Amino acid sequence: MRKIYLLIVASCLLASCNKYLDIKPEDKFTEDNLYSTEAGFTNALNGLYLALSGRNLYGAELTLSTIEVMAQRYNVSGEHNFSAVASYQYNQSDVQSRFEGVWTSAYKQILNINKLLDALDKHKGILSKEKENLIRGECMGLRAMVHFDLLRLFGPVYATGSGKTAIPYNTTTGSAPQPLLPATGVISAVLQDLAAAQQYLSADPVITTGVVDFKSDGGDWFRKRNIRFNYFAAKALQARVLLYAGNKPAALAAAQEVITAATKWFPWVKPADINAELINPDRICSGEVFFALYNPELYLSQRDYFAAALQPQSILAPAQSKLTAVFEGLEGDYRYKSCWIVPSVGGKTYRTFVKYEDVQDTKKPFRFLQPMLRMSEMYYIAAECTADHDQALQYMNTVRFARGLVDLAATANITTELTKEYQKEFFGEGQLFFYHKRIMTAKLVNGAATGSNVTPNYVVPLPLSETNQRTN
Repeated sequence: MRKIYLLIVASCLLASCNKYLDIKPEDKFTEDNLYSTEAGFTNALNGLYLALSGRNLYGAELTLSTIEVMAQRYNVSGEHNFSAVASYQYNQSDVQSRFEGVWTSAYKQILNINKLLDALDKHKGILSKEKENLIRGECMGLRAMVHFDLLRLFGPVYATGSGKTAIPYNTTTGSAPQPLLPATGVISAVLQDLAAAQQYLSADPVITTGVVDFKSDGGDWFRKRNIRFNYFAAKALQARVLLYAGNKPAALAAAQEVITAATKWFPWVKPADINAELINPDRICSGEVFFALYNPELYLSQRDYFAAALQPQSILAPAQSKLTAVFEGLEGDYRYKSCWIVPSVGGKTYRTFVKYEDVQDTKKPFRFLQPMLRMSEMYYIAAECTADHDQALQYMNTVRFARGLVDLAATANITTELTKEYQKEFFGEGQLFFYHKRIMTAKLVNGAATGSNVTPNYVVPLPLSETNQRTN
């Protein structure tokens, strides 16, 4: 009887064990369900885009706030919340915390990108080949973009230190630390991903039919191809990367290709659409933007950093004399007229930044769009890279005309004028600091109302979370 009892118990245990083994782990169950339909893949990709617009990344730190303070954009005094950032005190605890947030959030999203790419391989047959190629191309382009911006922030000054150790380039879904690559290795990996992205996006509808219109109810923002990392975004980012790496001939060719192929789909803003006196001005010149992130918290960020009601230690605003100097006193410049106003509230006597303020018409297609890549940059890259001075002037003057300005003099210095244009064009878009780092500007005009010019520190140390895991 005892043997029979033990046999019964063993049989029951074995049956229970078999049932347990048949139960899928929760994460596997969730993944299989998520990627069982095309909608699941689309939702996962949309989630990536939304995460990239978070404040630790392109929703603030890499566009509106920290990176712009580092470029001496704003009047940041010793009492200001961003004082330590403006003076490049990278070892100060709250500054370290900011960059820790950037680093951690960026690599988290890179990991999520890799997981989505892995899912495309594991769940074949769910998507059409065309849809799979689009998602794969977008993911590889996004992975290249985030790694490149991490390199520009944490990596060495490329022109003098391209062989120095920089950052990891993560193409895995695992948790093990990836090796730190030299800056040249990161650039090579970025360009490899961008080449693959262009191949997968070679049939992107944006090439032949342009930007798809929103639904009439304004509900499906993600249908529009300039809110996706599309073919032109891949080519434009390639031009940016090649110029950063010092390959001017290749950068010129990439920029020219975009200029030639994309102009009809991404026309210059019309003066009637950007004028400040309009109720719904298109201040970001949205029609010229190849790629923008949809940021549902954009207007909250506008309020938290630029609102006229903010106290002096909190508001990000230039000293009026320095803002006037940036725009050379040319108040007819569309970028000045539309994006800078003396507010009627808050007691401010200087102009404040309103580029990302909301408009009354909630169905305007440019609401919530945060520009990432735009047409004007391709003209600037072409102007910098061509050896023909007259051609460079023509590229520069094309943008100036689109901004309501007269042509430059025939004897104008291209580098000088390009620096002025980067200062005007990319306010709130996070490109100026990286421009200065690339051309190794030795001194920057101090953003503070008083004080001498500053020597920038272009290399942000790797966060402690990264260095500690490599020494422990």
